[in-house]
Amino acid sequence: MSRLTRVSVICLSVLVLSLVPPRPASAGETASLLEHSGPAYEAGMTPASLGWGEDSEAYPDRFVVNPTDGAEMVWAPAGSLQMGTGAEEIDRLWRENGWEEGWKQQTAFEQPEHEVALTRGCWIYRHEVANRQYELFLTATGYKGYLAPNLGTQHPILPVAFVSWDDAAAYANWAGGGLPTEAQWEWAARGPESRVYPWGNAWDRANANSAEFCAWKPLLTTAALKQWKEAIGVKKVEDVVPYLTVVGSFRDGASWCGALDLAGNLSEWCADWFGYRYYGTSPAADPTGPADGTMRVQRGGSWQSTAATCRSAYRLQGEVGAGYGRCGFRLVVGAE
Repeated sequence: MSRLTRVSVICLSVLVLSLVPPRPASAGETASLLEHSGPAYEAGMTPASLGWGEDSEAYPDRFVVNPTDGAEMVWAPAGSLQMGTGAEEIDRLWRENGWEEGWKQQTAFEQPEHEVALTRGCWIYRHEVANRQYELFLTATGYKGYLAPNLGTQHPILPVAFVSWDDAAAYANWAGGGLPTEAQWEWAARGPESRVYPWGNAWDRANANSAEFCAWKPLLTTAALKQWKEAIGVKKVEDVVPYLTVVGSFRDGASWCGALDLAGNLSEWCADWFGYRYYGTSPAADPTGPADGTMRVQRGGSWQSTAATCRSAYRLQGEVGAGYGRCGFRLVVGAE
């Protein structure tokens, strides 16, 4: 997909979102970043307290709004999932999709497959944090975190990239939430069926902003991915912008609980330290990762990812103080 076409996709995404008519806010409601009205979140709020139904259910078409930053938040109820991927499943996926055999080495980080329980429901941001929200945080707090000039004004609802883990954690503290643990993140992406991708078990490049969406063809080998990256020539911060899409553009890529862009656009920082040996031997309920480490967990595919690395079980790691053009973040709020 050409640079011009990519810009056209972004413009079309903005247009589509702008065509969703704002609903006038009623008492107790507030407008979100995308100018949709929903209940203003208050501490302790759950679906049951809102009259939606049982807290044990997901409501993917409903949301509350964090009044601090305008984020739309969907409910991820308590439950259990199979985290990670077993060796037989890896072999099957590689065989069926024709992915380069050497890429299997990267799956060592997501093994062994193991059952994890999330004993408390929480609200998770429907979208990745956007430039406008991050700029609001910088203005409100005086924090000196990264934001390229004019991104908040010129590209307000593109997801914010290049933020470090420290930047994301500072934002979370301001917004009244936290970075998700990787168990919370994987639960929101995979759900009780432990789906391969947020929308299901079969790859569809139309459902996520990935390298295969940008190229609009399969990228099955290291050579093919390298050729595409060399062709687009991303060398500096502003070069990344044409390859991002406004938050929430891929509605058909929604997860079971209604979260969007978990498979593409940007990978996302999680709360946990990255631990290879720890994975699979962590507590069976509400794991929070190793007690210390040198790298933090990143989850989810990005605009640079292939189908193999857009899988919800795929694990990355990043330096705490570094920002990446492929990485942003979202928050969780409450754990009732």
